[in-house]
Amino acid sequence: MRKMEVNRHSIFTRIAHWSIVVTGIILGLTGLEIGGHYGIRVLGDNVTSTHVYIGLLFGAVWGLFAYYMFTKEWKWISLGRIGYSLKFLIAETKAWFGGPHVEDPRAYDPKKGDYVEKIVPTQVVVWWTYLLLTIVIGITGLAMFFKDLFGWVFGIGEAIGPIFGAESGYAFIRAVHLIFMYLFAVVLMMHVYAVFIFGVVKSMFTGKKEEKIVE
Repeated sequence: MRKMEVNRHSIFTRIAHWSIVVTGIILGLTGLEIGGHYGIRVLGDNVTSTHVYIGLLFGAVWGLFAYYMFTKEWKWISLGRIGYSLKFLIAETKAWFGGPHVEDPRAYDPKKGDYVEKIVPTQVVVWWTYLLLTIVIGITGLAMFFKDLFGWVFGIGEAIGPIFGAESGYAFIRAVHLIFMYLFAVVLMMHVYAVFIFGVVKSMFTGKKEEKIVE
């Protein structure tokens, strides 16, 4: 199997990616401090304002990153590929438990100067999961800080909250914010595991990666 070094990640992708990582870690730590979880103490009195401002920065970078993905990488993450992604995920799961090996479809065509397949198919599902979680976390977080502007969010909380035993709309929105943060952390850990397994860590620093090529 022949390989060649190709430009995999643009400078924008790398800067946006690591900006999301850094701000995301700060958000996680300050959020846990605000909630009084695990005895985490990072900033003390300034933790709430820092959490909000970093959250706004996180959202802005995520928005730019999403715009880039939709305009430059849409053919790899499009909604039409979710079915293919789920089938690949099922095959990967079976392989994990002793089923037949699943071939990595990523490959580059030097004649066309483009990828035949750029991402591991399960990344399609991961991308849309990340996007959904980020939107929900963002809306609920903004609602808790800018209550007057997001009254409609609390209206939803008041309507749905009692079904789950929430004492108020605010309590329900706060619970959703926390639960989705934990879900985000779980997806993040799976993402970290996958990038090491599929060898794309170095390329997120250098932008370049050795890829197998189609003959």
